[in-house]
Amino acid sequence: MKRIGYVVAILGVLVPAAFARDFGMPKLVPATSMTFKDPHPEEKVTFGVDPYDTPQKASLFRSAVLQHLILPVLVVFTNDGDETVVLTRANFQLVTRDRAKAEPYSLSDLRRVLTSVTAPGSRPQDRLPIPAPGRGKAHGGLSQSEMDELERASFAARAVEPHSSQQGFLFFDISGLNDPARGARLYVTGVNDAKGHELMYFEVPLSKE
Repeated sequence: MKRIGYVVAILGVLVPAAFARDFGMPKLVPATSMTFKDPHPEEKVTFGVDPYDTPQKASLFRSAVLQHLILPVLVVFTNDGDETVVLTRANFQLVTRDRAKAEPYSLSDLRRVLTSVTAPGSRPQDRLPIPAPGRGKAHGGLSQSEMDELERASFAARAVEPHSSQQGFLFFDISGLNDPARGARLYVTGVNDAKGHELMYFEVPLSKE
């Protein structure tokens, strides 16, 4: 009985704590220092990406994004020039190794997918090495705090000031893909300089293959 009481006490502490933690964006690293990037030396702008395609990296989010077949991709724009880079018309498109194309989810898309799809094994108690009520069963729902977290994480920059960087996450549908980053590339068009002239498009691989 003492052991059972101890297990229940652990669950009572660990599970709420896992959901109560504050969300924090990754430390901002200039795109010029990222592994996957497309530098434009003449335009002095670099676009970098970092796919959060493993459970360890995706654990940054309290919502079970990977289990719901959503791939978070951290994107960073770095402007080393002396003029502002405008992103109000930027368009992002993920092209998989099979040439399938996907646009980023909107916040309303994320809410719909995360509340309508159930995923076994995505709660903190499902990952504990001890039995827990409902472990391994399908479930659903999205708390307001989880939605607020996704909104805070989403890329929303409208411009990149001179000698600075902007970052945020894009979220893509990866249903039907076992290894979504392998062979995939992220394209960006519609990035303009301060005079309204469009820069050359950016193309960045999401893996080394």
